[in-house]
Amino acid sequence: MGNKLDIYRSLGGVVKQLHLGEVLATNQESQKYGLVFSPAEAEELIQVRNLAISTHGRVELGIEVVQKIIIAFSRSAFINQDEYAATIGELLDIFYQMKNETEDEMGDEELIALMLEYYNGSCRGSLDLLRGRELALFAGTFRRKRLEKEAELQGSKSDDSKEYREI
Repeated sequence: MGNKLDIYRSLGGVVKQLHLGEVLATNQESQKYGLVFSPAEAEELIQVRNLAISTHGRVELGIEVVQKIIIAFSRSAFINQDEYAATIGELLDIFYQMKNETEDEMGDEELIALMLEYYNGSCRGSLDLLRGRELALFAGTFRRKRLEKEAELQGSKSDDSKEYREI
């Protein structure tokens, strides 16, 4: 039993190092915009990501979402080096919250693009406005449309059964 636990622990370290390397590899793209993660910031970002996944009840093995958010948002004029790691960490939490709010019906790229559009547009770089106003409004509208669609489908099923009984 102890042997299996040792294997698991050693794999955890390997995965952590792989994730760290993948986050640091995004520096090649983000440095074009004056944004770079230090190894310590990259390690902290991985911890923030893991916490966000756990907090929102998500399961995610890869680090692709982190990479996509880094690449997309590193181009934003509203992100500076001093706030870079903290901003990306907050964006990850917002992303996983929105994945839950939209019940995974939006693809990762679609959601990231929407977040970036709001962040650079009406939010003008404010994470508070992004989470508290724009995405909250979007999630409410998304749920309302989904309920309307479900009600419409229920209505058509009801109409179908009426036709069947009349025949």
